[in-house]
Amino acid sequence: MTSFNRVKWNIALVAVLSASLLILVNWDIITREAWLAKGEVVRLELAPVDPRSLMQGDYMTLNYQITAPIRTATAEQNLNGYVRVRRDPNLVAQFIGFETRYLDKTALADNELLLQVRVRHGQVKLATNAYFFEEGKGKHFAAAKYGEFRVNHNGELLLDALLDQHLQKL
Repeated sequence: MTSFNRVKWNIALVAVLSASLLILVNWDIITREAWLAKGEVVRLELAPVDPRSLMQGDYMTLNYQITAPIRTATAEQNLNGYVRVRRDPNLVAQFIGFETRYLDKTALADNELLLQVRVRHGQVKLATNAYFFEEGKGKHFAAAKYGEFRVNHNGELLLDALLDQHLQKL
């Protein structure tokens, strides 16, 4: 193979890989946008912690009130499963129990959902653990009392907004 052919082959390979990467990234964006638009709404009560990180800029560490009963219900240190929650009239999740497998929607009441959860070394990983915001907006977001999430068909959570005590978006 001549050096000119090798250069053409390398350029074609880079073009194909770049196009594939762009397709994958855009597919992920489209999927998440549909998730935000069509996912079921559930609100989790927050217990916000440290509002500032020098290395990452302004952010709020998110801790959820529901993690305590999850920790109590799961004696194992490492497991994957689902948290069964009941949504009150304000769509705030209340812990019902822990499920080791995904249940069919017919096994759930109308106001119940399953939320995907992982327990690793006693730490509950339910959704994102941080919310990043524009520098200088810490006081504004310190009023956050709830996280509003969208739940997809697999029980995965995607943070949509932070809400104040009156369930208004911040």
